[in-house]
Amino acid sequence: MNELEAFLRKIPKAELHVHFTGALRREIFETLNRKYNANEHKAIDRAFDRTGYNNVLTALKTASRLLRKPEDIRDAVYEVQRDAADNSVRYREIFWNPTDHADLADLPYDVAQDALIDGLRRAEQDFGIIGRLIPSIDRSLSPERAFEMVSDVVASPSPFTLGIGIDYLETDGLPESFWKAFKLAHENGLRCTAHAGEDGSHPRSVETCLDLLHCSRIDHGYTVLEDEALTQRCLDEGIVFTVVPSNSHYCEVLEGQDWSVVHPIRHMMDRGLKLTIGSDDPPLHFTDPAWCYVVMVNEFGATLDDVRGFIANSIDGSWAPEAEKQRWRAEWLEEFDTLRNSLNKQDL
Repeated sequence: MNELEAFLRKIPKAELHVHFTGALRREIFETLNRKYNANEHKAIDRAFDRTGYNNVLTALKTASRLLRKPEDIRDAVYEVQRDAADNSVRYREIFWNPTDHADLADLPYDVAQDALIDGLRRAEQDFGIIGRLIPSIDRSLSPERAFEMVSDVVASPSPFTLGIGIDYLETDGLPESFWKAFKLAHENGLRCTAHAGEDGSHPRSVETCLDLLHCSRIDHGYTVLEDEALTQRCLDEGIVFTVVPSNSHYCEVLEGQDWSVVHPIRHMMDRGLKLTIGSDDPPLHFTDPAWCYVVMVNEFGATLDDVRGFIANSIDGSWAPEAEKQRWRAEWLEEFDTLRNSLNKQDL
């Protein structure tokens, strides 16, 4: 590890785009597989196959089948947070899919949420990392099922659960189909975000998430650049985009090309859009939160000023209380500047 990589691993970070079941290390899959004699060996091999781009979503289902008891969820999220703390992540908002745990392991919303909170509390005590939750709609299911999920969220309020999201393949469900679920969330004081513009979808999906679903930030959002008026609006309104350097779609369609020239994240950065850096499903993408920053610098051409901006944006875009955000802005950015000043400029 060179000095720059060590610096990017050490700087304080908030991460706003990561999925609980996508953040499980292979060892966790294998331990649960042995525990339940589940015969998921082939599914686990597929999940961690570096040659495929379509294995992540099936891996999330496999993980949910293996997380059969509340203590499995508790222990798994504890390990997920341990890994993030090793990357100097101080605060994390984590997506999870309640319908997966209900359908595949018969764990009701309140039971799964309590288990996640238990693990997050333990991780904060042991590693100092704060974790919060974003129950997320599986857009491959019906809008009615999404409304039921949000009803469960509303019926079991927790200070650990800050808002809702929507994920899985955009082609499986247009955002406007889920307006009732998002309306219910918004009316009950929950914040809203959505995966949009992720895999080549029309930029109108981003606009729909802002205007109809009341989203305060956008996850991915790469195709926003195809609509100049929408791009300018997002600039004017300071919309935060939680981008993922290891996004599977662009890894596939841009394979062999120079990412520093063709990747939409590079152009979003150049346009001045407010970006935060997420690892999405880190072990499944063969990355981690710190390595995502390395990629931003080494492959997308981000400067250290850009990196400082990513950290500030991650604080601004978070759903943490404003008093905490103000303190983090002061403390984390001062820490960043101190670490930056200690770098040997000749080695950069």
